[in-house]
Amino acid sequence: MASLIARVTSTSTRAPLARLLTSPLGLDVWEVGADHLVLQADEAQAGRLQAMGYDVEQLRMTEQYLSAFATDAAGYHTVATLEQDLRRLAEEHPEIAELHEIGRSVEDRPLWALRIGERRGSTRKVAFLGCHHAREWISVEVPYLLAEHLLQNSSSEPVQGWLQQGEVWVAPMVNPDGHEYTRTENRLWRKNRRRNRDGSIGVDPNRNYGYMWGTLDVNTSSHVPADETYVGPRAFSEPEVRAVRDLVARQLFGGVLTYHSYSQLLLYPWGYTSEPIEDEADLGEMRELAEEMHQLIKGVHGTTYTPQPSSQLYPTAGDTADWTYGEYDAPSLTVELRPASALDGGFVLPPDQIQPCWEENRPAALHFIDHVLGGPAR
Repeated sequence: MASLIARVTSTSTRAPLARLLTSPLGLDVWEVGADHLVLQADEAQAGRLQAMGYDVEQLRMTEQYLSAFATDAAGYHTVATLEQDLRRLAEEHPEIAELHEIGRSVEDRPLWALRIGERRGSTRKVAFLGCHHAREWISVEVPYLLAEHLLQNSSSEPVQGWLQQGEVWVAPMVNPDGHEYTRTENRLWRKNRRRNRDGSIGVDPNRNYGYMWGTLDVNTSSHVPADETYVGPRAFSEPEVRAVRDLVARQLFGGVLTYHSYSQLLLYPWGYTSEPIEDEADLGEMRELAEEMHQLIKGVHGTTYTPQPSSQLYPTAGDTADWTYGEYDAPSLTVELRPASALDGGFVLPPDQIQPCWEENRPAALHFIDHVLGGPAR
């Protein structure tokens, strides 16, 4: 059945927009605005939404959208070229960089993390993660370019100081199986490639972490295996997520930043509840960090990344930032990268946007490193 990208609005009190986020309807929600949602749906789902009282405006058929935006993959890494480039960085900087295989995927691909720092066993460590969701290609490139930047500038301040006193770990592609599938079969694939009991494929890695796992059963955190946001049969059921879990347990990071796309947002916990973080100092720290990063990003190309609690976008249980903060008390942010909307490409960011997206995120990423490695010991 043909699928479409649709803008959904409602003027009917019997069909509030919020219900689409909190009902288990199997929708693939892309964008959440104050007065609209953008989602991918098949024609039957779109018809059902209209019958429920929602206004459904077709923006593009999915096929048209892909033919408009997914025309050029140049500049984006594949699973293989990412491994080559990470190996090259480690080989060119052997005194401060080591490539670690932190686990294996469902389809037995290695998961790579680059450790950067002069001292082993430092208590000051920060982590950057990318590509939990397969279709979010730009979320591979920004952490990779961050690793490259740190190594190229390792002999000058402030990078030299950070690397003398702490460690930066960068894992640009948490979901290599899904990423490979987006290149060969379905550009808009989101999940990993787990074969589920009902014959469907895939678990959402960013709903599979253990903190408050499975406590929601909503459209954006689903217990239905065929859904885009399927949480998995149990917490940490997925080898990709266990690899991150084990890395975090070994290294005890003082801060974790995870990249996603799209929407240009700076998200901080909680995702599983709309209640704010109870610890006022922690809440103030993350809110302030997000606000400072917003200002730094805006200062480069004038692009706005909005700081907000994760649940304000939509409710999620079992995501990375809730887990690293909830279990380890580490300042944890999720950056939703370019673009702002589906009309600008959505998940399919044109390659000429990679560099400006990296440029605007660089000072914010460096600020996050400085906050974790350069501040007083936590």
